[in-house]
Amino acid sequence: MTWVFNRSVNDNVLIAGWFLEAQKPHPDWSRYLDVSIVLGEGTRSLSADEMPRQFFIDEKPRALPDMFMGSSGKWVVSDPARQIIEDLDPGLHQFFSINVQFPDGSSPPGEWFAMNITTVRKTMIDAESAIKHLPPAKLPKKLPDGTITTYWSTGTSLIDFNAKRVTVGPDADDGANLWREKGHQRELILFSDKLHDALQEAGLTTAKKFRARVSSEP
Repeated sequence: MTWVFNRSVNDNVLIAGWFLEAQKPHPDWSRYLDVSIVLGEGTRSLSADEMPRQFFIDEKPRALPDMFMGSSGKWVVSDPARQIIEDLDPGLHQFFSINVQFPDGSSPPGEWFAMNITTVRKTMIDAESAIKHLPPAKLPKKLPDGTITTYWSTGTSLIDFNAKRVTVGPDADDGANLWREKGHQRELILFSDKLHDALQEAGLTTAKKFRARVSSEP
């Protein structure tokens, strides 16, 4: 079986949180913002020297999941979750130690890590999945001088997370246990039954998810 982290309006995996260094008036906010975007999209590997370290969560939750998505697609994991992911996918994903902070100044217990997921695989069968096809549209664009103009988008396809219908091939779990799905929005994160079970057996919690359908299933 394969699992999908849910991004539907009703079951969003996101917890509002961001790196303080990537905000004004930090003197290097622009550089850290670029790194923050890379973390959200997994477009390249990062070095420890590049990383911001202060991760602020906008609202203190009753319980912080051991694996969750922050604002703009940034993934954060607890140390026990990191160890399980590393055991299953040794050396495949990057982890950077960060300081997680709540509005009251407190921090969750234990060590926490920003996770850079750069592995991309094609496991999803688009024709058997719920996908919204958006036509080209006229969109606003801000120019460097501050003026607003418009441009035509090329159109795109987005996963309909509310339908909870993502279909994968029978060999989807052969390979990496955590990956971004090729050809779709970068925040579409899938993971294997092995990883799901290992986290569950360890008593660890994750962002909300649903099971992908295998193509051979009725």
